[in-house]
Amino acid sequence: MDLVGSCKDKLLHFRIRELKHVLTELGLSKQGKKQDLVDRVLSVLSEEQVSRMWQKKNITKEEVARLVDDIYRKMQVSGATDLASKGQGASDSSNVKIKGEYDDPFRSDTKVKCPCGSSLETDSMIMCEEPTCHVWQHMSCVLIPEKPMEGNHLPVPEVFYCEICRLHRADPFWVTMTNPLNPVKLPVTSIPTDGANPVQSVDRTFQLTRADKDLLSKPEYDVQAWCMLLNDKVSFRMQWPQYADLQVNGMPVRAINRPGSQLLGANGRDDGPIPGSWYFFGVF
Repeated sequence: MDLVGSCKDKLLHFRIRELKHVLTELGLSKQGKKQDLVDRVLSVLSEEQVSRMWQKKNITKEEVARLVDDIYRKMQVSGATDLASKGQGASDSSNVKIKGEYDDPFRSDTKVKCPCGSSLETDSMIMCEEPTCHVWQHMSCVLIPEKPMEGNHLPVPEVFYCEICRLHRADPFWVTMTNPLNPVKLPVTSIPTDGANPVQSVDRTFQLTRADKDLLSKPEYDVQAWCMLLNDKVSFRMQWPQYADLQVNGMPVRAINRPGSQLLGANGRDDGPIPGSWYFFGVF
């Protein structure tokens, strides 16, 4: 069996974390579905790809094959290849420890923090590029196609930031101290029969502690509500939906300064409303 064929056969047994480890060693992107990762490793074994990488890293096809073989042998020792071939590697990889395991940065400190609320790892994950963040999210949750027919062919962005890191860059005049509520997607609650836009609604409660009270008693601190369009072509800005109806403890709070029917233009941006006196300590 030739070098490429041998590696391809072994890569079929790799789980996502082994593939990411190989790509980390090669200095290549770790974004995309499992098959994308496999194809990326195999592309390195082509003469053209290896020659392009010489400037960045002294690497040969034999060294790539040796790296794949070394990881494959370690998986055999632990029986991890059986798990991978049965399709259990994507969700169970964090519960399997390999004897003599290599230093895999994606095993113990992989952070899955997705707007859907699930912390399970899947085959289709994307990582936030912010150096201080690096959370992983489900591609199907955060990469929203502009048209429904694009759903099966989502283009993976070259640079991806999670909604929290986008918010930090969107409003440089505020520094986030904490997030009492995790971001949540607005679910559709009703679809009008007249073809109008569907109604989206979400209700969340969180506690403000005594420590929060002490902090918020200072004039330079406050609570802010925010909203963002995940597939906004302007990445670093807040954007509230049309006819936004924000309520805090049953009291209406104005979310936007534009007419409710007006769409936000490319050069516009919404602010994060500050509920002010409508919150009290305990339930918010």
